[in-house]
Amino acid sequence: MDGAELMNVYLQVFGSLVFSMALDPQGHNQRCVEACTNSMMRGDLCNSSVYPLSCIASDVSNALEAKVNKSMLENLVTCKSNSEAFCVPEGVPTFFSMDIMNVAEEIIITATNIRFNVTPSNDISLMCFVRHGAMPSVTSNDYSIDIAKRRLVIHSPLIGRWYISIVPVNLTNTQVNNVRVCYSVESQVLQCPLGKAGPNCTMDSYFLQTFVRRGSTPFESYYLPVGGASYDSANFPIEPLLKNSSYIGEPDNIWTYFLLDIPRGAAGGNIHIQLSSDTKIGYEVYARFGGLPSLDSWDYYYANNTRRSDPSMFFTLYDSTDVKVNFYIMYAREGTWGFGLRHLNTSNDSLKGLNIMSISLERCPKRCSSHGDCKFSFDASGLTSYSFCSCDRNHGGFDCSIEIVTHQGHVRQSIFLIASNAAAILPAYWALRKKALAEWVLYTSSGISSGLYHACDVGTWCALNYNVLQFMDFWLSFMAVISTFLYLTTIDEVFKRAIHTAVAILTALMAATKATR
Repeated sequence: MDGAELMNVYLQVFGSLVFSMALDPQGHNQRCVEACTNSMMRGDLCNSSVYPLSCIASDVSNALEAKVNKSMLENLVTCKSNSEAFCVPEGVPTFFSMDIMNVAEEIIITATNIRFNVTPSNDISLMCFVRHGAMPSVTSNDYSIDIAKRRLVIHSPLIGRWYISIVPVNLTNTQVNNVRVCYSVESQVLQCPLGKAGPNCTMDSYFLQTFVRRGSTPFESYYLPVGGASYDSANFPIEPLLKNSSYIGEPDNIWTYFLLDIPRGAAGGNIHIQLSSDTKIGYEVYARFGGLPSLDSWDYYYANNTRRSDPSMFFTLYDSTDVKVNFYIMYAREGTWGFGLRHLNTSNDSLKGLNIMSISLERCPKRCSSHGDCKFSFDASGLTSYSFCSCDRNHGGFDCSIEIVTHQGHVRQSIFLIASNAAAILPAYWALRKKALAEWVLYTSSGISSGLYHACDVGTWCALNYNVLQFMDFWLSFMAVISTFLYLTTIDEVFKRAIHTAVAILTALMAATKATR
């Protein structure tokens, strides 16, 4: 991604940024990105406003969408701007923002009181661009519509801040100069009653309660339905949750939803989903961050072995059979997650079997596959933890599931490595024949300590503490080399002893401080 593309990305996210280039003291290019400190301001100089829509609870009977089953709705939130009307010329966008705090069924955005500032309105076009979490534009938006012609309906909106941009277009047909279009903006957020979700609030929804696991690893937990029967483990059966379900609508479009919260600071964890059946699994699993999933809107899903999310660093599938599904959503974002079980066919025998589900938050996938230890640490802020697997010497991968060296290969490599220290026999024999007893002791000790160190290093057997064996191996190896050169020199014995003592002290310090690393 070059500088221009990077700048465009930031402009779309923050609405207004100052992008500059400079040189650091070493002469390298530096790119600086500056954003408006106030999220309600935009523009190159942060002098253009983003108008927030103020929201209040309203009567459900005032819902704009006539097709809504109002008897199933719990509440309706109406959001309006504090200004009664906005009058802007052609091509000038006006930005609005609104916050969705809870899971909602849909958002309805409409423009009212549309007129020209000098003449009655006839054919006005107001292009509306909507985007979640970032400023919308013509090229970057989640939804777009001519809001002067019909309202915009967003089904299953994500939790968070939504930005709305409205731009008057095609005003050149008017005969009046300095014509402006005036309009008002209104949005309505429709929410289902507790325990209901989906189209017209006809599907069942369950909020999952967090149960923290006991252990040294932080934020490990499992989730169980609130208000259900008592459960003896982290698994819960699905069928008891469906006994009161009213299957209204298409038989192949029946869902059961689950909602859970990932706490703040636990974003480095992994969501583990397991689904099993004693006959055949009769559900498809869909997951979405910040809202309820559907066939059109999901982040991850599993339908069968051929229809599923592509494996990536954020989605890992382990088991995929007719009776068991086991996958991880890696590095789950903190906040609300929605999971949907789509019923494949309510008329076959799959629903007659027992289906068991388990949802948990784990720090390391598959517990490092029993080939390593799960380690955790905190970021620089100390507020967010992250975890990783510290694998043994024979395995690797993010979950220690990849066998790097087989057991037979490890034994073979260990034997050759330890046996290679038998090479010390030759210089020891030579020193003994020359009656150089000091050198003979040094060569013999060096060979033995090196063999013991390598045996401990490969995990075969440790005669002493690992650090002691490492020190003896490095130090005696240094001394063996220096003693050989001193023995071959023709200088006086007094100088040899002095050099030998000085080198012994120096090499001991080098080995103790691990200077060879």
